[in-house]
Amino acid sequence: MTDDELLAYAAGQGRRIVTENIKDFRRLLLRADESGQSTATLLFTSSRTFPRTRRNPGPLIDALDAWLAASGVADRPAEDWLGHA
Repeated sequence: MTDDELLAYAAGQGRRIVTENIKDFRRLLLRADESGQSTATLLFTSSRTFPRTRRNPGPLIDALDAWLAASGVADRPAEDWLGHA
């Protein structure tokens, strides 16, 4: 699936995409917003903020869990950042 297709699919399912691919997905989000298309919401993260290996995905999982457990998740902006204050 291309990034465009994934964004459209996620939008249709009411999903948020968690991605490190900020460059491509932010561009797609802005393009969809400018054209008035519905789009999925995005949660950006970084391997610098959450370095991990297959043996240690814990920090990223813990941060995602905390993000989801925080109040107002449904009211978060279309573009949010995991691990940024």
